[in-house]
Amino acid sequence: MRLVPDGYEGRFRYVGTVLESPQHGPQICAFQALSYPPQCSGPDVVGWSWEGLDATTVNRTTWGDYVLIGTWDGRLHLTEPPSRDDGTVRSPERFPDAPDLTTPCPPPEGGWRPVDPERTTTEAFEEAARAAATLPGFAGLWIDQPVGNDDPARMVMNVRFTGRLEAGERELRRIWGGALCVSAAERTKAELDDVQQDLWGLPGLASTGQDVAAGVVEAQVWVATQHAQRQLDRRYGAGVVRLSGLLEPVDL
Repeated sequence: MRLVPDGYEGRFRYVGTVLESPQHGPQICAFQALSYPPQCSGPDVVGWSWEGLDATTVNRTTWGDYVLIGTWDGRLHLTEPPSRDDGTVRSPERFPDAPDLTTPCPPPEGGWRPVDPERTTTEAFEEAARAAATLPGFAGLWIDQPVGNDDPARMVMNVRFTGRLEAGERELRRIWGGALCVSAAERTKAELDDVQQDLWGLPGLASTGQDVAAGVVEAQVWVATQHAQRQLDRRYGAGVVRLSGLLEPVDL
């Protein structure tokens, strides 16, 4: 993920929705409310005109998807005309790589498969997942499975704990008969939840989430700077919060 270096005074690219409504002028939107016409809130766009642009207007709300370039001071000041987003411009800052949900444990001899088919059911999986969340040191859970295949026999349940791995595995094995990988983590799920909750005071925050496999909290802001990342590292520990930006620097 490319962070904006200290002292950067160049332009930024935004790829996404611009929306103007009776409540506000043109704004860039991280997310839209599921309504029609849509609703959103975000930074203002300075120098905007709908003239000549392909857009949709419903009940005095106008919106469309565009590629914008401009300078940033808490608002986006356009430095060139916007262009329609035809889907070919992909901002790596707005669309970071998906979490790696592969299984970290080495596969057993013969590959991943159930050890007890009778307890390899959706119901058993759900019960085991509930039980895992109550165990000491629980740090997260995810499924590794073939795309489009919901067969429990093809799943690998991945569970992480900060300690007592063998005890956790024994407890889960009483319930779940499918493939299971128990691995170590540095921070509990409760600790990550606390960090994520605390981040709601972060200036410019657009969204937060967790990469349970990596054991980190993800924070998306409008402009992600190296300075802000260093502050987060000092506050929560190096690598606990992973910062990304919706606006991509283009003059580096």
